Amino acid sequence: MLTACGEANDLLDNANAASVSLSEPASLALSCTGCHSDTPGAIVSLTAYSDDMLQDALERYRSEVDGTTVMHRLARGYTDAEIAAISAFLGQTEVDG
Repeated sequence: MLTACGEANDLLDNANAASVSLSEPASLALSCTGCHSDTPGAIVSLTAYSDDMLQDALERYRSEVDGTTVMHRLARGYTDAEIAAISAFLGQTEVDG
């Protein structure tokens, strides 16, 4: 998984940013990694969530019209297809534990 403090920074540091080509799901998921990573002290890591769990959560955030958190605001900006792509990219088929 790409994380703001890990692989994503390494990817951008090790290549000319103009020549880096990420898939659309990877590009969309980068917005999540600014807060959600495996780095201690970060907001909850998303590695324990399945793609279905992530999709359900994002859809709930988007549909809660009175929600005022950053997650509500971000989720409202995504289409159904983008939420599905982000969830599939970040999610796991099976959740460990």
